[in-house]
Amino acid sequence: MVAYRCKKVNIKNICFIFYTFCFISSTANKNANWYNVYIRSETIMKIICASFQCESNSRAKTHPQKYDFEYFKGEDIFKKLVVKDVFEKAGYEVVPAIYAVALPAGTVEKDIYFYYAEEILETVKENSDADGIYIFFHGSMEVEEIGSGELYLLKEIRKIVSEKCVISLTMDAHANITDELCNYANIVCGFKTVPHTDQAESQLRAANCLIKALKSGEKPIMYIQRVPFLLKNDTLLTREEPLKTLIEETLCLEQQESIYSANLFLGHCWIDAPNTSASTVVCAANEETAKSVAKNLANKLWATRKIYRFKIEAESVEKSVELALMGKENRIFVTDSGDNTTAGAEGESTEMLELFLKSNTEKRICVAGITDPELVEAFWDKKDGEEVFVNKFGKKATVKSHGNILGWGKELIGRSLCLSFGNIDAVFAEKRCAFIEKRNFDEARVDLLSYEVVTVKLGYLFQELKPFADREIFALSMGASCVELEKLGLKKIIRPMYPLDEFEWEA
Repeated sequence: MVAYRCKKVNIKNICFIFYTFCFISSTANKNANWYNVYIRSETIMKIICASFQCESNSRAKTHPQKYDFEYFKGEDIFKKLVVKDVFEKAGYEVVPAIYAVALPAGTVEKDIYFYYAEEILETVKENSDADGIYIFFHGSMEVEEIGSGELYLLKEIRKIVSEKCVISLTMDAHANITDELCNYANIVCGFKTVPHTDQAESQLRAANCLIKALKSGEKPIMYIQRVPFLLKNDTLLTREEPLKTLIEETLCLEQQESIYSANLFLGHCWIDAPNTSASTVVCAANEETAKSVAKNLANKLWATRKIYRFKIEAESVEKSVELALMGKENRIFVTDSGDNTTAGAEGESTEMLELFLKSNTEKRICVAGITDPELVEAFWDKKDGEEVFVNKFGKKATVKSHGNILGWGKELIGRSLCLSFGNIDAVFAEKRCAFIEKRNFDEARVDLLSYEVVTVKLGYLFQELKPFADREIFALSMGASCVELEKLGLKKIIRPMYPLDEFEWEA
């Protein structure tokens, strides 16, 4: 009897399910839109995540190649992006695309650009019903024959997804914001720090803003106010006034319920393009708030334009070398600002090394990170301690150490060779790299702590090296990353532009 009752119940359940399915199917066929909405409401909302970055320098001759990009795909992108947990904890399905980030270089060639852009677009096409998209850009990628790489990609994404899809971005504080950005993205959160120490926090701010918009059903309005100045990037430090106070104001503004983000973008002067300038960008619940706050911030930023100065010694190359040799401090760092690889320069200049070699100093000196693949290859088979003759300097040297160089993502990307010219060591690299922390020296098999003077291919000294510097000297050298705006030959920027032009302005 028990078995029979179970059998009868199962038959009734099956019949009920069958007739219910027929009813729903019939209704759905008559009203497909209602059915789709019903099904959609029962699914988890979806967010696509990606990152595509290369800070461009239109004066640099080296175009980034595929091997220059640190690349991850699928779930591996979250080795670099920190937003997955916050999205999942909020109840969203996270769809990873790619993470492709390169050391700053020259303009990006079209084939390289489309290689990565198409991967992101393919993910978007496969998930065209996404409710939100999060992308970590730099904001200053210049693509040959296209212009802004960020803007082009956003335009293509908007052709695929619905207008209801909310797009939230993280960008570098040195982004060159295009006026059209507000037509394709809803939210942008820029770094609040220069030097940059808040990349992770800026990702999370953009992620939380996206969640807020999706939960509330609001469509944030972005207002962009261009500020017509371009200043020496290395004078614009957020730990110093007047930027310190302005950044604090943006943080206070973001505590208001109606304001998603308030941003100061300082511009990237090494791209010759119409969108090259500073700007303020505010994302708010309504246009009136976004516009008034952005204009107010812009006027305050403009008012500070004549205040910025180097906070450290900034001298000609010759004077910088002289000061370093005369200095009494335990360790002096000299930054070769015109050949700054973190700003896209090649890192090939030997000007400072040659000046040290001519000085006959007895100080222990290291010139680190000179890009010279031919020299590395020529002497790589020589043993440590072996003597060689370096034609380009007309001098004998001793092979001191064979080492490695680190890429932008701190991964090993190539070989380094250290040659000793008596008390002066020079570290040559087979690829462009940046010595930004002690580990770079360790991987190159040179002892940072043994030197009295250290020269690196940077602008301002990175935070990781500051504990080792008793004094910093900023060498105003020529090159692709020269900081003297008047010497950059900018022709495509919108004029007037301070300090190239003297004029009054108000937002």
